[in-house]
Amino acid sequence: MRKLSLITSGVILMLSFLMVGCNTMKKLEREAIETAIVGKVSPQQLTAVDGVVNFNYNIAFAPKQFYKKLILKVTPKMQYPGGEEVMEPLYFQGEKVKGTNYPVVKYQGNTLATYNLSFPYREGMQKGVLIADIEAIMGNKVVALTPAILNTNGVKEWKTYMYSLPNNPDAIPLFTETFVKDVPATGVGVVGGYVLFPLAKSVIPDAQKKSSVMTQAVQTMKSILADKNAQITNMVVYISSSPEGSERLNKNLTTNRFNAAKAFFVKDLGLTNTPMMKNSKFITSNLVNENWEGLYMLVNDSNLKNKVQIVKDLKNAPNLQKREAVLESYIKTVPELKDVILPTLRRADFFIFYTVPGVMQVEDQATAYYVPQLQETSVLSARTDANLLNDLAVMAIRNKDYRKAKKLLESAVVIGQQPEISNNLGIVYQNEGNNTQAKEMYTKASIKNEAKYNLGMLLLKDKEYNKAIPYLKAMPSVNLAYAQLMANDNRAALETLKKLNLTDGYEYYMMAVAAARIKDVQTMAVALQKAIQLDPQLKQMAGTDKEFYPYAQESIYLDIVD
Repeated sequence: MRKLSLITSGVILMLSFLMVGCNTMKKLEREAIETAIVGKVSPQQLTAVDGVVNFNYNIAFAPKQFYKKLILKVTPKMQYPGGEEVMEPLYFQGEKVKGTNYPVVKYQGNTLATYNLSFPYREGMQKGVLIADIEAIMGNKVVALTPAILNTNGVKEWKTYMYSLPNNPDAIPLFTETFVKDVPATGVGVVGGYVLFPLAKSVIPDAQKKSSVMTQAVQTMKSILADKNAQITNMVVYISSSPEGSERLNKNLTTNRFNAAKAFFVKDLGLTNTPMMKNSKFITSNLVNENWEGLYMLVNDSNLKNKVQIVKDLKNAPNLQKREAVLESYIKTVPELKDVILPTLRRADFFIFYTVPGVMQVEDQATAYYVPQLQETSVLSARTDANLLNDLAVMAIRNKDYRKAKKLLESAVVIGQQPEISNNLGIVYQNEGNNTQAKEMYTKASIKNEAKYNLGMLLLKDKEYNKAIPYLKAMPSVNLAYAQLMANDNRAALETLKKLNLTDGYEYYMMAVAAARIKDVQTMAVALQKAIQLDPQLKQMAGTDKEFYPYAQESIYLDIVD
């Protein structure tokens, strides 16, 4: 796209075309043309906005210097590492040129040609040079002159950044009661602990036997056993084996681990000579030989850079043999799998449930990071109350064990229809990808602000920003401001952010964006300066963010980003 205006005024450089020898120009005359074509490019710093570079290009000719039968062809182009972008040629003609209809350069007057040019932005143009090829044409003769260098500052790209949730927590689960501390009268309590096994072995190391988790569990069990009013009802033991080679090939490994763990737990916790041990149904077991689901959960919850691809490759394997081969290949290239994640799956967990007729003080218990899913026949589905089932589900949700949580909550919902249970079921459905049922559960539980917030977060993730805002207002946070910003309710977003206790550079950056959009320059500057102070990496982003392009020439902005 270009617009041309010709102004005959002022004074500029000499141009003529003399027919010397074979109709070429003299050296001085060429230099005059080349110098004139350099002209003026504005702005001096070329900028790309929304992928397009727009600039003005002015060329001036002095009187009596443009030969009347001359045609001048000027081709601007951007040369950059990796390529060049050629623009449409610009033509000028003398007064006596026939057969063409280019802009005429008056012989008697000064002529200024102003073009508004543009070209698409390409990666690499940051280091590009804007030049112009020059050709002088007289009849059938063409003389190529030295290209004119128009601008050497490259191109500054103003980007439209895709803002993401600055604080995107998992949905908030709800307890119905605290069952490991200040257990209510006639309430149900639980003591939990675990041990880890070495690779392919069923012997419990001494360090595991003496771990802080087991020490705490033993102390708590002593206080429970010493209370004559406390009644221990049942014990659940979960055994898990990791799915790598040596573990997988030992078919009796999980059973042997159960026997070793059962013997240790019973002795260590002081249960050996208790009346409940005479009941053959006191201990219920749940064994997982190759804990693939646990592996997926741990990988997804890790800091591995390629965790999504690892889980995808494992799940997409056409059969078990292929999946095992994929795992073995990743073990060789990802040390964290072998050293951190897989050892966590080689474990035995226990939960001992008890009731008390009065309040009893017990210490907080360390709980297992991962517990295999409950079996349908588990004693938990019938012998405990809805509150306990819900609270155990909260523990599973926090450990991202959604399959176990679902079984617990589906049992709980049969016993009682509390909003906490509906909220937590919504979290499970959401993490299964069933957003329709999740929304239904959150709506049922919307008497609780946490459930409203969860529904708002679900709508926010679905990019339904306007719908999310009323629910997120139940618990105002940066996420509410983000939804308002994405819905272009910029003034509301700014007001929300002003009321929050911001601690993160990105949060202040959002405030700067909201202020920039409503032209609150002072607030924009203060917030942007604070954002960069907290996170210096944001300075580079702010220097090219399209949100601040309207302030590109203002010192209050330049003083911060330059």
